[in-house]
Parts: sequence; structure tokens; C-alpha cells
Amino acid sequence: DRRDIKMAIGGIGTTGYTVGYETRRTQKTVSDKNFAGQMSNTASVQNSNQPIALHWFDTEEGDAPIGACGLADGGSATVYKPADFDPANPVYKVKIWDEAGNGTERMVDISKVDPKNCDEIDMFAYSSHLTVSGECSNAQSAFMSAAGYYRSSNSGADFFGKTNWLDVIKDIMQMQYDAGNLKGYLDYKKFWDFLEQ
Repeated sequence: DRRDIKMAIGGIGTTGYTVGYETRRTQKTVSDKNFAGQMSNTASVQNSNQPIALHWFDTEEGDAPIGACGLADGGSATVYKPADFDPANPVYKVKIWDEAGNGTERMVDISKVDPKNCDEIDMFAYSSHLTVSGECSNAQSAFMSAAGYYRSSNSGADFFGKTNWLDVIKDIMQMQYDAGNLKGYLDYKKFWDFLEQ
């Protein structure tokens, strides 16, 4: 299968917007190996402050990327499906880079993520899983926008601070409703409804 890259930018014009990529399966046109060769290992996106490096194919273990997000301060994270991935017990590898390019790894067990009390890394892995698995098709893009909104509204927020993401999504959903943006409201409501069940 060929993977198309979809770029989502949330909260443009704010100090902490999120930029991310997600994969979407489409008809078979090129092999994964050929497609990987067509993509650069690091995608750069420019905002008004500094570039953001998104690491996509930055793995040597044969792991498949399912999402990448970056912060305006230059840090980024990529969620990988490990080569030994078990769909019955989904655990993802998340590689996190700081603005200097120093990387760390974290394994995220989806069954242990609590959207009411987790950090942005765990929630991004969870929302990426929901999108790729088809459980909630707009989870990743809705979360990235909500995270950008959260960071722009909370100047001290970072990747590792725990928060109640249901409250954040409810706030941005209400903001869309108040602005008369019914489509935006329904997009966030779909994600919020899924998390509430």
C-alpha cells in the first residue's frame, strides 16, 4: 500500500501550535520501500519563530511511523508501530526529540492511557492509534489542534505536563459552537463523544 501524508496545523498564529503528519492508506501504487525513499528522513516546517523538524523515517528497527508532531520550540515526537506490534495489546514506541535534536524513547501502552490525566506524548500516541485503527478516524487531527489550543492558552504547558484532555477538547468544541462553526464543533464532538464512552 502507498501511504499518503496529510499535514495538519492547529492554532496558527499562536505561540505553541502543533504541526503533524499522519498516514492514510490508499490504493497500491508504489512499494513502502520506494515510498520511504521518496520521503526525506526529516521534514521541516517554518513558523514565524523557528523551524520544526519532524522525524518520520528515523528508525533502524523496521518500525512503521503512524504520526509525527512538532512544537513551536523545535521539539518533536514520532509514534512508531514496533516491528513486534501486537494488535491485541497495542504498545507503541514514541521517539521524542528536543530542539537540539537529542532523542529519547518511550513505550506507550494504549490500554494504560487515561485521557483525563496524561501528558501530550501519551495522548498523541493514543489519538494516533485511534486514527490508524479506525476506531475514531479524526482523533489524531482533532487532538493536534486541541493540543495547540491548550498550549497557546497555557503559557507554561509542555509535552510532559499531565492534563485532562476531555476538558480541553470540550472547551475548544464549545468555542467552535459559539463561533458558529458547526463543522468544527461536530469534528471535535465526534472525538469527545468517543473519549467519553
